[in-house]
Amino acid sequence: MTYARSRLWLGMTTVGAVTALSAIILTSQVHAPALQVASERDTQEFLTLLAAAVIWAGALLPFDFIGGYALPKRFGRAAPAFPNFARNWIRAVTIQCVLIATCLWYTLQAGQAGGLIASVSVVFAAQIALVIGQKRLARIIANVYVQPYRTSSNPVAEPRIAAASHVDTGFTGAIVGLPGFEEVIMPQSWLDRLSREEFDAELKRRAGAIQSGSRARGVLLAITINTLTFAACTQLPTAGANTVNALISALLYFALLSFVWLLVLPRWSREGVFEADRFAYEANVPIHILEATAESIESLHDDEPRRSRRVESVFHPVPCVKRRVAELSLRIRSIRGYWNVARMTLFLSWACGGFLSRAVHCNIGRPELWVMPPVD
Repeated sequence: MTYARSRLWLGMTTVGAVTALSAIILTSQVHAPALQVASERDTQEFLTLLAAAVIWAGALLPFDFIGGYALPKRFGRAAPAFPNFARNWIRAVTIQCVLIATCLWYTLQAGQAGGLIASVSVVFAAQIALVIGQKRLARIIANVYVQPYRTSSNPVAEPRIAAASHVDTGFTGAIVGLPGFEEVIMPQSWLDRLSREEFDAELKRRAGAIQSGSRARGVLLAITINTLTFAACTQLPTAGANTVNALISALLYFALLSFVWLLVLPRWSREGVFEADRFAYEANVPIHILEATAESIESLHDDEPRRSRRVESVFHPVPCVKRRVAELSLRIRSIRGYWNVARMTLFLSWACGGFLSRAVHCNIGRPELWVMPPVD
């Protein structure tokens, strides 16, 4: 079994375990007796929400160990020494749990003071804050340091560009910031591992994702999906946003519905990939350069340039190299994508507990990829 397929099975197992456990807890209501906290005890409410986040992190620990340490070692991939893995994991989980508990506590206070509209507004605002603070959050959680990068070789009008230091070879950077204020984050290692033509081609692709509106559509759709899904979950049996018990039930429902979105959103993300490829091609990047760029990046991540359409349609928001080249070679249909919407939805779901946000195959056990999940 390959490294990529092993990660896929791990992700499927982790997502399945989280989803099944959420369903069991909701059905049995086993959490209800432990969460009867008086609404006026704000400190106790926060500590209870923090405890729930810590329990979730503890449940994911075996999967994180396999995904972040055991599998890379098994397949000869770059992996930190175990003490470094443990230290980085503890740091990342601690900060993430505190951040999630804080978002949930404010959502709870808003629900108690202003009802559904107020709590949903806090969820919406928290996601905006996550988009704005994505670059800084990556540094705080995973020591991803970002420095401005200057280039004059790209004839396409460029957004701001920065290079990020990292350890995980699967780190692919991101596009961060609110629509209209974007910054392209490129992995520092790509400056050495990609040729100049390949690096410039990827810059053009990401500039294209911004200029075509694909990235903005992806962010707006991700925020909309999380906000409306959370609002719907608070209206389900035993759920709400005015008590800790009801809020935890809403988060468990949110995890179940997030599983559905995991199956739906990859298609829209793949359209965003195709659209960025098309933009770069129309900006005079030859197909063979785009193919070489995709192959070079794929070799650093999962090293799976080909996969079946059935597997890809369900589990992979970034299409394989073979399919990207085939789609680009056709050059027939119009494309309107939502760049990175599938994985952006997962990151922004931190505002709603995010029980599945780092349970997927691309980032399980890899703190550098929790805030900036892999993109094309």
